[in-house]
Amino acid sequence: MGRIILTLLVGLVGAGLVHIATIFMVPRVAENNAWGRISALGAPYEVVRIAPLRDTSGQPSAPRQAARNAFSFIDPAFVVAGCRFSLEDGPVEIAASGVLDGFWSTSIYDRKGDNLYSINDRAAIEGVVDLIVGTREQIEAIDAMAPFTSEDTSLPVVVDVGEGYMTLRILIDEESKRPAVDSFLRTVSCAPLDAAGTASTRTSQAGTDN
Repeated sequence: MGRIILTLLVGLVGAGLVHIATIFMVPRVAENNAWGRISALGAPYEVVRIAPLRDTSGQPSAPRQAARNAFSFIDPAFVVAGCRFSLEDGPVEIAASGVLDGFWSTSIYDRKGDNLYSINDRAAIEGVVDLIVGTREQIEAIDAMAPFTSEDTSLPVVVDVGEGYMTLRILIDEESKRPAVDSFLRTVSCAPLDAAGTASTRTSQAGTDN
């Protein structure tokens, strides 16, 4: 009888310790999701470069690259950039001033990492990166002021979130194309629209690999 009671007590103590450890680990795990990791790379609306945990040679990244290289499952054949945004004060425009010769795709996610929208160069109007992201009410308000026309390359993206983030993936099928891709990324912007439907100026850091 004594052994049974002792076994039960040990089991209860062990379960209690596991429960306490789990509680302490929850905040750390939550901060290590995609939203938390991209938040460590830059400020809201800042377009940042997202590199894999290891470079193509398989060598660990340098310590100073640790924050930038927190996304370990990025295909080294792609150059990836991203930004996080809020729709609380209005819609956001994600755009670039140039057109890429090759495959690219961009996706919109909520804070939990659920994919809300995706598009690639074949589906975009004239292959241009130009998304207007907002709630249904925000997109309808923009359309009422200046309706989207057949000549407009902007694509309205309706999402039901307060905050989210974007990733832009560009395929590097030839190493000689990398400088052009880097130059293109420097033109990518992620900026809130003002009342007139004009995007504020935001500086992109995605074309540099510090």
